Amino acid sequence: VAFTNALVAIATLYVALVMIGPDALTDQNKFVEIAVNNPTPLYIQDMLKFISAVCGMVLIIVLYRRLQKEATLRMKVAVLFGCLSILLLLSNATISLQATAKAAELAATKSESGSQLNSIIGILAMAAIFTNGIWYLLISWTALKSSALPKGLNYLGLVIGVIFLVPVLGIIGLLLNVGWSFWLGRTLSAENTAQQ
Repeated sequence: VAFTNALVAIATLYVALVMIGPDALTDQNKFVEIAVNNPTPLYIQDMLKFISAVCGMVLIIVLYRRLQKEATLRMKVAVLFGCLSILLLLSNATISLQATAKAAELAATKSESGSQLNSIIGILAMAAIFTNGIWYLLISWTALKSSALPKGLNYLGLVIGVIFLVPVLGIIGLLLNVGWSFWLGRTLSAENTAQQ
């Protein structure tokens, strides 16, 4: 699952930076133009959010089971923020899909509903990133104190957590998340191999 999470992060970065483009990400008019004339990248992005949510939920459960004995209360709080992040991401993806499907209609009528939906989608995305950052901080801190995972991996998780607390830096955090996910996947795979 960690490897899948890394691949989803790579795909998300590709869609955002190449298929949608940095200009559209910062200019609402260009973003709406893509939604009306070529919505496929936006649909792909939202589908990736759903896959990311599933991977994230599995990782939350796996790491909770691994670390709960080290700091029960802290890990319960981590699960709370992790699940909240997943819920916010799913809400973001669902509303985004609906907005993209209605983009042409909203643009034609020049309704304010489009800008309101974009604002809601943006707020949900920022909230999902922020709460995910708290999850990263809590699990990385717990793993670091208990030596349950490699120190370097834990420090990287702490860096990602801090970056995610500033949601506008989310793309940088997502890039680092690729390395974190691959590293976690290798660690867990090596342990499973050793136990067999």
